[in-house]
Amino acid sequence: MFNFLRFGKSKANPGKLPDRREVPRATAVTPVRLACSGESDFVLLISGSGIGDTGGGLCLFDGIAIQTIDRVSTAGLAVRRGRLARILSTPISTGTGEILIYDGRGITHYLRVDELSDAHYLVWDKEHLVISSTGNNSIVWITLAGEIVRRWRAPGEDDSWHLNGICLYDDQLYTCAFGKYPHYRGYKDRLSQGDGFLFELESGRTVAEGLCAPHSPVRVDGLWTVCDSLRNAVVQFDASTGRKVNRAELRAFTRGLAVTDDYLIVGESIQRRETDKDLLGSFAVLRRSDLSLVARFGVPFREVSEIAVVPRSLAQAAKTGFRTNPLRVSETDQLQMFRDIGLEPTRLWAVGDRLTLSECRIRVQADMPLRFVAGKLTLVDCTVTNVGGGFLCSELPYPVFISYKWRRTAKSPEFPHLEGIRTRLPKTLPPGESIRCRIEVQAPEIEGEVRLTITMLQELVVWFDELDESNGCSAIVKICNHADNNTAPVGQEHISGV
Repeated sequence: MFNFLRFGKSKANPGKLPDRREVPRATAVTPVRLACSGESDFVLLISGSGIGDTGGGLCLFDGIAIQTIDRVSTAGLAVRRGRLARILSTPISTGTGEILIYDGRGITHYLRVDELSDAHYLVWDKEHLVISSTGNNSIVWITLAGEIVRRWRAPGEDDSWHLNGICLYDDQLYTCAFGKYPHYRGYKDRLSQGDGFLFELESGRTVAEGLCAPHSPVRVDGLWTVCDSLRNAVVQFDASTGRKVNRAELRAFTRGLAVTDDYLIVGESIQRRETDKDLLGSFAVLRRSDLSLVARFGVPFREVSEIAVVPRSLAQAAKTGFRTNPLRVSETDQLQMFRDIGLEPTRLWAVGDRLTLSECRIRVQADMPLRFVAGKLTLVDCTVTNVGGGFLCSELPYPVFISYKWRRTAKSPEFPHLEGIRTRLPKTLPPGESIRCRIEVQAPEIEGEVRLTITMLQELVVWFDELDESNGCSAIVKICNHADNNTAPVGQEHISGV
């Protein structure tokens, strides 16, 4: 966990750094409850863009501590129906944009959209992504194939309005702008003048104004809540009248805003003109009812771009990223370990050492079909969890495999006990971790009721279920001489325990 260090000069008290002792510190005994619509299985994703020597990245906050997912500079984040969209920060000089799309297993799409320029934020609009292409003064709609299907452009030259934060509310799009300037970055010398505003895109109607470099609009509780960024503040406006009704003064440039049942979470960035390289960004947790400060947590980069509330499963997918193929990940990770010290190995480091009895402990869950066809192969999905103390891998001299056994029951025909096909583990399985596999199961050339047990073995050493039957998953199944459409899963007779 990163401690909040300190911030630059306070706008309310220029020339003076805030007292470090005044900064609340995040500890494990003061967790923040991240609930949405009464459900609590949510976490925060915090993105940061690179500046100075810290770079950017993506972090996860679970209500207690910060975890760094990666150090890839990132701008906007957007979540909708089990999908996460992420804009990677790219230099404005490249004239392109990169977007990653995740589902519950990892990255599903990489999009390079050359028409984007300095893309800042995005939202989901049904099947499209709506993106603020700040560098060319535009809002664009793109498909998951990366095709632009619509473009709205503000008057003036490129980046004259500095369009950024986007909010979709009641099927209408709202966007922040630094001001209505005609020339490229004409806002540069006027940021403190309060020309910034929030407007409805289709009608052009202004819903909030008088802001300095506004970002991250959110509509909640009948209010528009906007980061009044250059003033280090969050401001709330009555949505029906546009009148300012509440304000929270924070410690640094505000950008990135998320809402839970109880809190508003606001990013705080170190301004780019600040030369003290020891300063790092943070995010503040404000009570939603009155904008009072609850806690503050540090992040490992200087600039916070966006904050999103996501289901925990989607955050895990963000950790997985492109590492969706466990064989590829295992091989490249092991090779990289050698290359980091200047060696090119002739074989991977993992070897199948002989396991002790206490290391041969697993839990198996399998989606067993109701019937098998005699002599035919059937694919069976299973999940194996290593609950022992050793590392399980399918390497010589004593490889560990997933396999199965066919055994008689009281109603079975006479046949010898049979062992099944060995399936390699797609990666080394450390203690406490699980892996989902699809194995080939070949039925014996008989007909009738039999017991099928899926387990593991260390070749030339031991079958795990022979040490303890809880190291396997068993079910009574039927073997027929013809295909049958009735393949619904049956109840598992035994599932291992720890």
